[in-house]
Amino acid sequence: MKILILSGRFGFGHEMAANAVREEFMHQDPNAEVIQKDLPTYLSPYISKIIYKVFGLVAERYHRIYNLVYKISGKMNSGNRPSSPIIYRKFCRMIDEYRPDVIVCTHPFCEKAAATYKMKSESRILLVTCITDISMHKEWFASQTDLYLAPTVEVKDNLVGFGALPENVLVTGVPVRQQFLNKKVISDISENHSVPTKCSESEKQVLIMGGGLGIMPELNDILCTLHEMPGVKTTVITGKNQKLYETWKGCYDDIEVHGYVDQIGEFMRKADLVITKAGGITLFEILHSQVPMFIIRPFLEQEIVNARYAQKKGFARVVWDKKEDFAVELRKLLEDSRELEKMRICMAGAQKEIMDTELSEAVGEISVRGWESVSDYSFFKSDWMPILSLTGQRLLS
Repeated sequence: MKILILSGRFGFGHEMAANAVREEFMHQDPNAEVIQKDLPTYLSPYISKIIYKVFGLVAERYHRIYNLVYKISGKMNSGNRPSSPIIYRKFCRMIDEYRPDVIVCTHPFCEKAAATYKMKSESRILLVTCITDISMHKEWFASQTDLYLAPTVEVKDNLVGFGALPENVLVTGVPVRQQFLNKKVISDISENHSVPTKCSESEKQVLIMGGGLGIMPELNDILCTLHEMPGVKTTVITGKNQKLYETWKGCYDDIEVHGYVDQIGEFMRKADLVITKAGGITLFEILHSQVPMFIIRPFLEQEIVNARYAQKKGFARVVWDKKEDFAVELRKLLEDSRELEKMRICMAGAQKEIMDTELSEAVGEISVRGWESVSDYSFFKSDWMPILSLTGQRLLS
């Protein structure tokens, strides 16, 4: 059985979810034939570079425009509308090239392209959509999708309201990579990479992350605040933001700065507090790592929803008001070990409440349904095609 996983680098969360699904397939069957593709890049390498660059610029500097577009598109059920003829033709060529039995999509654009292909070709390929936003956007729904991996029960309820069958929606959370699930993998990583060690009870380890794009508002004030606090050691992950890395590398002796790192799960597990943007994939990576969150003035629409959700569940402290001094709140939290422990307990409860199906179980279900689809098609070809062929020959003679 061949599995084709499609994603897009819009904030890197979709790509990370795709990586997680691919890793789980390979973990269950090392011989599995799993193909992972960035669909916009496959369709048009040159145009996709421009699209991704514009997306990063808008998300970082013009987030009001981004939020407006997001809200407007959320009112349009574009998931059931066919993609353009050009995209359809290129998608057909990709299917002919890889001949998958299962397609897994981690972005609405990919789902729409796959749904259009299934609708026009009447293909029996199993289509799975992995939703990476806890705010249910109508773009995520397509009637041609056979199975959904939903991040929360609330998202499942919305999908059922749109017309999905309850048995075709598994609540898995946003899939995270093996390093967040498998302690042996984490141990192997820590032996080969430099990661911070857990501080003593009188010290606190703080991790700062800005997502895959390395966007972290007011980083200057955050680092100054942490530098002035005694007994606090800080690690900054700038992701693929090279400019940010070069700006802060070596500025403070008690602050380590890293660029893009693969072993992010180990950094999280060593931390007492993570200061970060409230991206969907980040939220669930932190949930699996069981480390409290501190979020400063989220500004992208999905992140605002995620921050509210984390705050409601009790495992994140969020500073909303622009006039509020986040430094005061940050100091109070880091000095209150009982509150940090309370937040960790809330995280454990939220993880159990949010996710009722393990990723391993979901991938097992995909494999079973994929084999059933292949078997049905094989049965049709082997048992009925000779009869149809013979009938056709007689009609022609």
